[in-house]
Amino acid sequence: MNAVECSGLVHIYKTADLEVFALQGLDMTVKEGEVVAIVGASGSGKTTLMNVLAGVQTPSAGQARVAGWDVGALTGAARDRYRRDVIGYVWQNAALNLTAELSSNENLQVPLLAAGKAADAREARANELLEAFELGDRAGHLPSQLSGGEQQRLALGVAMANHPHVLLADEPTAELNRDAARQVLEDIRNLARREGTTVIMVTHDHEVEQHVDRILRIRDGRTSTETTADAGELVILDSAGRLQLPKSVMHSVPLGGRVRVRADGDRVVIERPDGR
Repeated sequence: MNAVECSGLVHIYKTADLEVFALQGLDMTVKEGEVVAIVGASGSGKTTLMNVLAGVQTPSAGQARVAGWDVGALTGAARDRYRRDVIGYVWQNAALNLTAELSSNENLQVPLLAAGKAADAREARANELLEAFELGDRAGHLPSQLSGGEQQRLALGVAMANHPHVLLADEPTAELNRDAARQVLEDIRNLARREGTTVIMVTHDHEVEQHVDRILRIRDGRTSTETTADAGELVILDSAGRLQLPKSVMHSVPLGGRVRVRADGDRVVIERPDGR
């Protein structure tokens, strides 16, 4: 079963005299409990995709469904409920997930309080998360008294407090040293297994492939390739029949602006018009 399904997703930013297509018919599926990394150059559409899935931005066209919710149709109270109960979000800057004046334990209870949980349930869940992220001896510490890695792990705990269906993480290791980054990636993987959470993270961390099920690359507002340990890198053929050839292929074979496409048994051949 799929936790996330995006079909023909389009998002247009409009200014006074300009329209920018951040997403251009993006297709993507993520299975329940899967851990997926999204990679791509700046401006490829990664952040826009995360904002759409988080319910922060409404797609201009196409559809995004998360845990059965039609994200494009969310309004008012439904949007608030979706963002509180369905999605957990971890920012690159952990401080955005944390309240500086509250202890670690209190920070973990904030989303539970917003969800109307009773005091004993809040305390139990906070203690569970403190132990899960190895912060048990930091329960009474303020965020400023924690290391960068500890702050990010606490931010993960805050995002996970209400048992979200999908965790979105935007560059969760960008501001951490190598050891702290590895710990955060391990924690994300472990919590996905422990709680059955589906995880989608945007990252430039080269070690991420050790901790995820798939790596999806976005180029020019569409998913272009996916990489798994078993199959290696595969080019994605979208629902409109489009594919993006890897840049390494484009550089090694001078195809030019027009190509011939033909079936050859169970293969599809892309070649220059002269057949070479």
